[in-house]
Amino acid sequence: MMQNDSRFPLDRPVSSGGLITERLLETYLLKFDRNATRRAYRADLVDFFGTDEVTLDQSRDISFVRVNQYIARMESEGAKAATIRRRVAAIRGFFDWLEALGAIDKNPAHRQLIRKVKSVRNKDRVIVVLSGQQANQLLTTAGDRSMRDHAMMATMLYCVLRRSEVAEMNVDHIRLIGKYWILDLPSTKGGADQYVKIPEHVVEIIEEHKEHYGISSGPLWRSHSRRNPGGRLTPTSIYRIVRDTALAAGLPEIGAHTLRHTGCTLAIDNGASLQQVQTHARHKQIETTMVYVHQRDRLRDSAADFIKLDEPDRP
Repeated sequence: MMQNDSRFPLDRPVSSGGLITERLLETYLLKFDRNATRRAYRADLVDFFGTDEVTLDQSRDISFVRVNQYIARMESEGAKAATIRRRVAAIRGFFDWLEALGAIDKNPAHRQLIRKVKSVRNKDRVIVVLSGQQANQLLTTAGDRSMRDHAMMATMLYCVLRRSEVAEMNVDHIRLIGKYWILDLPSTKGGADQYVKIPEHVVEIIEEHKEHYGISSGPLWRSHSRRNPGGRLTPTSIYRIVRDTALAAGLPEIGAHTLRHTGCTLAIDNGASLQQVQTHARHKQIETTMVYVHQRDRLRDSAADFIKLDEPDRP
């Protein structure tokens, strides 16, 4: 079930004579059921239009030339290919929606009208991962800083969760199936009603966290800030907590997704099959899981290790 967001009110009229005339962006975003998806698409469209008050007239004024100029500007500013492709996909989806409504005649972001965006080959993408020693160092530092942070990062690492999934965790999402503990994921990137196994020692860490902070229901991970004490942690806050903890641990700057990458990589390194990791990480395609193997093998068995020079005589 879609979570209502105060920025996306459902009880106000948005059309006149059957044609949408106001709150265009918010109405379009209602088709997505996940808050994280709505936030990402909204940010991309606001960046393109330069305003969050997009009107139908503004949308009709957009030409394929404007879209191409936007792509060229992103390239000149050094935006990553993955970022450009994501934003173009958001723009194309928005105009597809308007075309389906009959509000415009042709999508200005149609593939045949806009410049080709560099493709992103997953197997060549650099994935930041921690070694087992670094992961232990991160969790130890997290435990020194906060019982919440230690429990949350352990859960992220062992359950290979996305930060949006972590933010949406509730106490009642953790339950037993037979003798195994699982975490229900009611709404996630890969679809609805998924679950992952939680190792028993991680469940014990979570239970200690709950007892320490007196949490018995509702959000599992809560804010300690003065601005929102006791409120649900946001994905942005989770990213900052992981980043700041890594820096305090003397590690390179990392994001929350690094823990997901690290969990997958450590599982493979310690003997898990690709199919096991694919299921646990909820990858739709095995090719996504293969990226971890490809990067490890590429670095472990590199021609760089065979390049040798005769050292000159030193005085």
